Amino acid sequence: MNSLIPLTIYGIGVYHPKGWKLFINPNTTFNFNEGMVKIDKESAAKTNAASLSIRWATMKNEVKIDDYVNELDLQLQKKQKKSRNKDKYRILRREKHRLNGKDACLIENEFIANHSIYRIFGKDELVKVLQLFFYSKESGRMIVASLSATEEEMKRNKEGYKETLLSLHENINQVQTENVKRTKIEKAM
Repeated sequence: MNSLIPLTIYGIGVYHPKGWKLFINPNTTFNFNEGMVKIDKESAAKTNAASLSIRWATMKNEVKIDDYVNELDLQLQKKQKKSRNKDKYRILRREKHRLNGKDACLIENEFIANHSIYRIFGKDELVKVLQLFFYSKESGRMIVASLSATEEEMKRNKEGYKETLLSLHENINQVQTENVKRTKIEKAM
C-alpha cells in the first residue's frame, strides 16, 4: 500500500493512502456537528476498487459502543428483510479496541448487493467492509470510518486497511486550544 498521509477535518483525523482522492459532497451537511468525507482509491481496474468514508454526527445522548454495534446489526437484518433477501448482510467479526482513551470497535462485515449503487460489474457483487466506531464524550460525536472494497482488494490489503482505520482519532483539545490562542491574538490586535 502507498505511504499514509494525514487528513484532519473538524478535529477528526485519519492517515490514509497518499494516492487516494478526497471527495466532499456539497449537497450534504458538512460542519463540526455533522458531516462525511470520502477518500477513494484511484484505479482503472474495478477489481482494485476501495473507498474510505468518515462520518460524524453529534448525538443527543452518550452512546455505548456495544449498543451502537448491536443496533447496526439489527438495522442490517431489517435492510436484508426489506430487500426480500436479495441483498445479504453479515457481520463476520468484532474486535474491541482502545483509541486515544476511547472505547472503539472494529467490525468486519460483508454484503451482497444486487442494485446499482454497489454493483461495480453490473451483477450481484460481494463487498467487504471494515468499520471502526467510537464515541467522543468531549465533543458528543459518534465517529465512524468505513472502508469498503471488493473481495480481492480486501484480501490483498486487509492489514493495511486496518492500520488506516485504527489511525482514526479525534483531537478536540487541540482545536479548543487553537481557538483560545486565536481569540487572544484577535483581542491583542
